[in-house]
Amino acid sequence: MTIIVDTSAILALFDEAYAEHRQLAQIIAKADERLVVSPMVVAEADYMLYTRLGSRAAHDFASDVAGGAYDLAAWTSNHHAAALTILDRYSQDYVGITDASNVVIADRERTDRIMTLDQRHFRTLRPLWGFDSFVLLPYDS
Repeated sequence: MTIIVDTSAILALFDEAYAEHRQLAQIIAKADERLVVSPMVVAEADYMLYTRLGSRAAHDFASDVAGGAYDLAAWTSNHHAAALTILDRYSQDYVGITDASNVVIADRERTDRIMTLDQRHFRTLRPLWGFDSFVLLPYDS
């Protein structure tokens, strides 16, 4: 099974002050899930970890990605164009390119599972194929 991991989940995994930290850590610890991150999420998480928790947290996340804890999704101009289509479709909700990239990658991975704390956007966004809505972890687990 594949889970797309959003920036907010990464922040919560690194910061024990988040109420969802323990639930997310338990999902990760199960180790039977393939965790996929968008390059957009990697960049956004790097910045947010650095500014909120410091350089050590940002470096540790980069090491996790480099070490294979997360599969780094390929991203091409065609994927970016698909994400822009999602931005246009949900323009009234202002969905950013990072969230749209997660929808595109979920489509490519044929999964409806997204690890995120961003219920506002991901309860609105719809999968591009086969599912009526996303399963948001940890909330829907």
